[in-house]
Amino acid sequence: MKGSFTELQNRVIRRGLCTTCGTCTGVCPAGAIGWAYVDDEPLPELTGECAGCGICTAVCPGEEVNLPALEQFVFGRVREEQIPDLGLYREARAGWATDRATRQLGAGGGLVTALLIYALEKGIIDGALVAGFRQDQPWRTGARLAVDREQLLAAAQSKYACVPVNTLLNRALEQGYRRLAVVGLPCHIHGLRKMQFYGQPASLARGVVLMVGLFCASQFYFEGTRHLLVERLGVDRLEDIASLSYRGGDWPGHLVVELKDGRRSLLDRHEYMYHHLMPAFKRDRCEMCVDWAAELADLSVGDYWDPQVRAGHALGTSSCLVRSPAGEELLDGAVKNGYVETIPLEAARLAAGIGYELKKHAAAFRLRQRRRFGWPVPEYHRQTNYTPFARELHLAPETKSDVEK
Repeated sequence: MKGSFTELQNRVIRRGLCTTCGTCTGVCPAGAIGWAYVDDEPLPELTGECAGCGICTAVCPGEEVNLPALEQFVFGRVREEQIPDLGLYREARAGWATDRATRQLGAGGGLVTALLIYALEKGIIDGALVAGFRQDQPWRTGARLAVDREQLLAAAQSKYACVPVNTLLNRALEQGYRRLAVVGLPCHIHGLRKMQFYGQPASLARGVVLMVGLFCASQFYFEGTRHLLVERLGVDRLEDIASLSYRGGDWPGHLVVELKDGRRSLLDRHEYMYHHLMPAFKRDRCEMCVDWAAELADLSVGDYWDPQVRAGHALGTSSCLVRSPAGEELLDGAVKNGYVETIPLEAARLAAGIGYELKKHAAAFRLRQRRRFGWPVPEYHRQTNYTPFARELHLAPETKSDVEK
């Protein structure tokens, strides 16, 4: 049936194009789409009776994201091609939470958490969809609805395994939350903007009032984490895990596992990220995505590693691209009310990191190669320029930044 879940399954899921954003589940009027785990990776499945409305297929970002059309819809204009390509933005800043505890909990200065706390306490939003861990299986990531400061703090830090955050859209609405913020990766934002573009479902299209996008080099298969747990940290059974954190401990954070018997193990972040997850366990669909800096969000945020900015600081710092009036109003209000501090940032410096290279150069080139052989690829309606930077656009090695999800 055209417009049914079967169409989504045939065009997206079975062709390896699902981003695991959760939008299909979150918008289904019948509540008929759930999740199954295949090779420990979440995939949408039909768990109820499909009404054939076609909304799930329309808003899915797996097969198609018309970036030029969505930019026109969100920002009222389409960008000119430029290098480095960071999307449309009003200003770039580096920032951090003024509350030390919030900053310590965050992966990159606690900026996102502090902004959401401000938005909640000032009534700008009444809830936020964020990435957390499941209570029944604390080693597995899961979508969370945060409605107070404590719940936001509990969801701080990066999660290096897929989280279908948008799956909670309908549930949040049913529970009476009408002004939602969503924190997500570029693919989460793509699904939300498509939902707003088509105006379906209308209540949800109106209900998401703020989108905070996270810079994303890639998401990773949980199988990579499982290998680290078993082979490097000696965790024989996942059921023995009481808690897991990908950015635990002192900044910049490490893989920290606490077992139910009280034992605690730590694996250095650079060792597990750059020598394990990044080279070996990137998700295949992520390697076809050309959006690194969450170009359709109201605010785009990521870790910032520039030594000039971080000099003398033992805590994290975030980079932030302000893209929309809503994002600008949020950041300015949080600064004026003392929730965050910011400093100016030269946006071009953000393109010196591995995340930019993976998405804007490697993924763009990979799309061309996959098309050549007739393999399934997403359509972004834009040919991203993967040509190497001219020499004068490179930054000096000692001042390069490495901005990550």
